[in-house]
Amino acid sequence: MSSELPEGITFNKAYVNRVEVDSTDETINNIKCNSCELQLESVLLTLSNRHSGKIKILPKGNIIWENSLPKDRTKAIKMLNETLASKLQKHKERHRND
Repeated sequence: MSSELPEGITFNKAYVNRVEVDSTDETINNIKCNSCELQLESVLLTLSNRHSGKIKILPKGNIIWENSLPKDRTKAIKMLNETLASKLQKHKERHRND
């Protein structure tokens, strides 16, 4: 079997290890508990017009919440901020119960 191709025919060059991703991570909000050292950070991740969010505990960056968000950026940021406020509120309630 010959490895030569007919004239005008070529092999496609495969870029197997090459992946192009248009992704951004943007810190939206950073809040701190006034009773302890807890600091929470909300991050908006955008991947090809789709949004998801993360809430992390600083400084280690442990993720305590991660979920998809609405496609509309304004709604995504609003929902992310509401979730962050909810997480901090639950944390503050634990201080009251101690």
